[in-house]
Amino acid sequence: MKPFTFQQGKDRWHAESTPSLLHVYVAVDLERQPELAELIRGVREATRDDPLTHVGDEWFHITLYQRSQKPASEITEGERQALVAALTEEMKAITPFTITVGSPLPYASGVIFDLGPDEPLNELRAAVTRAFEITCGPEATAYDTGVLHLTESYATAEVSLDHFHQIHRRVRRVRPSHAPLRIESIELVDVTANATEKTITWKSLASLPLAGRP
Repeated sequence: MKPFTFQQGKDRWHAESTPSLLHVYVAVDLERQPELAELIRGVREATRDDPLTHVGDEWFHITLYQRSQKPASEITEGERQALVAALTEEMKAITPFTITVGSPLPYASGVIFDLGPDEPLNELRAAVTRAFEITCGPEATAYDTGVLHLTESYATAEVSLDHFHQIHRRVRRVRPSHAPLRIESIELVDVTANATEKTITWKSLASLPLAGRP
């Protein structure tokens, strides 16, 4: 396990030149997800002495899109309004759904939660991507969201293979190992990454409900 590096597209995110970037997240409200909150507490307890920065309760998210090619400060209000309109239109075809979070997985630079099933999440990501391509063009991102996941913590230091195996064994014993997550909306957010503290924070620009939600 090695220290986590925040990415802007395919490159390291340099906060000096790009203080913040637009993203679309599924923002996770743990107060409305008590089973997930319990699972997260278990993982935190199991890894409390490891070199990890745990995501704060208010900052849990699933990344659906990053507009990597332009800093948030360079995106005009008109562009943002067009993007919100396109996202709103795309969300009309996506109904709320429930996924399963877990098992927790120690990996190369932190601890993540696997998510499933893939199909509704991938459909949601595709709809978000269409909205960006309509308003910003296909070149608006170089960021690969990969297999969608929920990050629990970011590594702050390198650990040996033996230490990594210890983390894996402790996390494997956390029970419950899975929890439901209800997804009813997405958030357009202005995201700031702190490479030193290994934290992600954001300002919400728009909350967009899925079909059938007020």
